[in-house]
This record gives sequence, C-alpha cells and structure tokens, in this order.
Amino acid sequence: MTEWLRVFWLPSKTVERLKELPPTAGVYYITAIWIVLYVGKAKNLRNRWRTDHHRYQQFKLLHPFGRLHYQVLALNQIGSYEKSQIAKFQPAWNGTARVTFWNLLCLFLSIWMRVIVYAALLIGIILIVIYLLYNA
Repeated sequence: MTEWLRVFWLPSKTVERLKELPPTAGVYYITAIWIVLYVGKAKNLRNRWRTDHHRYQQFKLLHPFGRLHYQVLALNQIGSYEKSQIAKFQPAWNGTARVTFWNLLCLFLSIWMRVIVYAALLIGIILIVIYLLYNA
C-alpha cells in the first residue's frame, strides 16, 4: 500500500509542463485520479517527452486529472526498476500496442465515474458533519 501511495508523492508535471522535466535518466508514471496507468523509463526524461511519445495523445486526454510522476535514477538502474514497477502496479496501458476508440471511451468513463463517486462521498461527509453540528 505504501509503495502505491509513494508514487503520488514523487515530483510530477502536467501535460502542459512536460518541457520542464529534468534532462536525466529515470522512471516515469502516467497517473490519473489515483490510478497508475503506465510505467516507462527514459535515458533523458525531457527528451523522451519532447519528441513524440507514443502515449502522448492518451496523456493529453487525461487533462485536467493526468500527471506524469517521475523518479530520477542512475542510468544502470532504470531497466530493472521499471520492470519491478510494472510487475507491482500492472498498469493498464503497459503491454497494449495501440489505442482504440473503445479503450479511450472506457478510460474516459472510468475517470469521470471516479470523480463523481469521490464528489458524492465528499458531499455525503459534509452533510453528515453539518447534521451532527446542528443536532448535537
């Protein structure tokens, strides 16, 4: 559990700020609404995303929820670390060859359903707190 949560504490960039990635080797995670969707590695994080990354269009569709978290590592560590992270998280986008309309629709619906569920839970908690405060 803590390993899963640790990813979301790593430095991150939105799709608009990818050019600010450090020019160093590392492993990166594409995430949205507490879901790790893709794990990748790069010898140079900035160059990997400056050129046309094969997941860039998918990443753009995650706006405003998508983030690219990254961990800077030594070049000789990135291969084994990426493999261990893929095995640990089993991201939905790793191992998929191409994007289809159906995959994008499912992604869109799953993200927005999470947003709706989280919003409903938050509203429910607020209503319970208000009820308890006024009826105490």
